[in-house]
This record gives sequence, C-alpha cells and structure tokens, in this order.
Amino acid sequence: MRNFFWLLILIALPCSAQTMQGVVTDAATHKPLYPVTVVNLSTQAVAYTNENGLYTIIANQGDVVAFSYVGYKSIEKHKPPSVIIASINIQMERLEYQLQEFRFHLGNLTKYQIDSIDRAKTYKIPLSRTPPNPFASPASALAELFSKRAKRTYEFQQNFRNGEIEKFVDTRYTPELVTELTGFTGDTIGHFMYAYPMEYDFARLATDLEIKMWIRSNYRDWMAKRPPVSPAADTTKPTRSGK
Repeated sequence: MRNFFWLLILIALPCSAQTMQGVVTDAATHKPLYPVTVVNLSTQAVAYTNENGLYTIIANQGDVVAFSYVGYKSIEKHKPPSVIIASINIQMERLEYQLQEFRFHLGNLTKYQIDSIDRAKTYKIPLSRTPPNPFASPASALAELFSKRAKRTYEFQQNFRNGEIEKFVDTRYTPELVTELTGFTGDTIGHFMYAYPMEYDFARLATDLEIKMWIRSNYRDWMAKRPPVSPAADTTKPTRSGK
C-alpha cells in the first residue's frame, strides 16, 4: 500500500505546476530592473519583476519565456527539462540607437507635436529668456536675481515644461484606453488614473503593447486591493474587454 502511495506521487509530479524564478538586473550596473515584463510565449501567462528585480512565472519543460523592458534588448529563455523549479537570473543590456537624419514635415507630426510647436512659437520670447552669466556681467546677474519679472518668467518656463510633459503623457495614457482595457466608466476612470500615474520617460519610450500591459497590471492590482462591495453598488465591474 505504501509503495502504491509513493507511485501516485511520482506520477503526479510531472503534472504539477512548474515555475521559473530569478532576478533580472542591468548587465552593466547589476542593479535590479522593475517592472520587467515576463511572458511565457507558450501559454501567454504574464508576470512582472518587483522592486528587487525578482520574478516568478509558471513555466513547464520546454516553454519559452521572454523578458522585455523599455530601453533594453529583449531576452528569451527555455525552461530547462526535468526541473520543477528553475532558478534563472537574467542580465539585460541597454539598447543603443543610431539615429538617422530626419526632416520634419507636417505630415510626419502628430497633433500633439503640431500643437506643441505652435505653443512654443506663441511663447517664444519668455521661453528664450536665460539668466545672464554672472562672470561676464555680474551687475546684470545681480539685478536678475532680484527682478520679479525675471522670477515670473522662469516660473512660467518651468510650468510650461511641466505642462508639455503632462500633455504628452495624456496622448498615450487616455481615459478611452483605460476603459477599453478595464471596462471602467465614470469617476472610476479618474480615480484609477490618479492612483496609477504614468511616468513621462515610460510614456516616451514604451511601445503601445507595453503601455497596455502596464495598464492591465495596474488593473489587476486595483481589483486585488478594492474592498468587497455588494453587486448593486459595484460601479467598477469590468466589461468583457476588462477580462
């Protein structure tokens, strides 16, 4: 009877869930990368590294697992055979871009870029103001230091730059996209986007797919943290697109 029991265990082992785990770091600095997207290309299961670069994903023998991160070369690894829990650390290398000469034409620009150029032209004078060199003209630099008009101008320049950043992020992280991926409507969209703001560097470098995966990941985190509510009061119940 005992031998039969152990035989059942041995038979069940190959059928149990297998995993890959490890740490993802920058190949040059060896610092952990977060949040790296980890995808099992064989099953489409998705996971992400945490703040320490740690990842865990379900992967069976022979599955191909891909690692992708904005600004880095993607990497694919095979789940080793005959290993239930495979520990594989990943080192990702930064992408190097060699930009080709590009001439701007209105047909090449997005609406945001056209509007941004127009705004820069409109406020060309205050935006072009720079502090005088204190070594070349100490008197002018001292006067500039106490000038209320100069202070307002430099505050305007900073607010203008911040506004341009916000406007650009708004072109990639939109309420319509959030609704498409989560099913949220009404005030819930604003609450969600306020709880999960998008960084400018991520908005500038991420692909459309990476942005969608980022929203889906935050959606799962939102739903996990949401307190239970009655069906009648549930205003964040996802539609089919949010599944």
